[in-house]
Amino acid sequence: MSRAVKLPKFSRHSSPPFTPTARADIEFIRELGDPTKDLDSHVWMVKINGATPYYALKMVFQFYLPPYLRSSTGRYFTQSLSSPLLYLEYLDPFHCECRAYGRLKQEGREDLAVTQRARGIEYPPVGPEDVLNGRNSWGRWEIHRGLPVRAIVKELVANDGDAAAGKPFAPSRLRDLWKDLEDLHRLGILVRDINPGNYIGGKLIDFSQSWTVPSPCFDSIHPEWLLKQRRADSLRLHESIVDFGVANRWDWVDPGYDGPTELDAYYADLGDDDADGIYGVDPTGYDWRKWDGDLEEVDAFLKHELYAAPEAEGPAIE
Repeated sequence: MSRAVKLPKFSRHSSPPFTPTARADIEFIRELGDPTKDLDSHVWMVKINGATPYYALKMVFQFYLPPYLRSSTGRYFTQSLSSPLLYLEYLDPFHCECRAYGRLKQEGREDLAVTQRARGIEYPPVGPEDVLNGRNSWGRWEIHRGLPVRAIVKELVANDGDAAAGKPFAPSRLRDLWKDLEDLHRLGILVRDINPGNYIGGKLIDFSQSWTVPSPCFDSIHPEWLLKQRRADSLRLHESIVDFGVANRWDWVDPGYDGPTELDAYYADLGDDDADGIYGVDPTGYDWRKWDGDLEEVDAFLKHELYAAPEAEGPAIE
């Protein structure tokens, strides 16, 4: 049995450990999505070890520096993190995606997204620049020396005669979209990047900007900004559905299409979880501690290791 590589400390809700001896022959078939708009990664249809079915290989090209992550999302933290690497741990798109999928696997709710089959950090086959049209691992700095490209293997959603399967949304499935989003929030996952391009067949395919409890993104952030982030998930889904429906000329008045009816029903249901009916389920209510056996160790990390001592904190980032 191959040796598993330990994940960074306090990542028990992340995907399973890497197995460094695993190898696979990957044939790149064609690029998926819009490479001019995909900032954090690019997705390819691939064949693995010469066998079908095909899979989607999401190659997370972009490498970020801790100062950038601290000055972007990290600027909203009320406390600085104790190490620059912790900003990578919690804010790097690859780590964000692995944390979200890890939570779905923990809870047996992989049905809430296009399923992740594997993740890895190996380079593609010989001559990757040719396969990737000359693109390489952008954003690689000295701190990233020796780090290979990160990648995640996911199921490839096929139409199989279902016209709705290959599209982001379908009028007949709107209710499921809202229910799935609320279920993600109940599991402590805030998506933060909802648009038609991140859905296939009504299922999310991208968690690269997501936050998953426990995280300083929830615990050390200004409450008002956190509320805005929570509201943005439902607002962006609403806007995405309407924009996509209008662009595709949905017949909103056809009795078989429940678009506006389902949206109105969703907002009415929000009253059970939020007095104002706009924020929905609070992800911070998720009980993540049930997964940690050594709670004393976890509490010690949160109290003494995660955040910088007050005297070590620098000036606020404007």
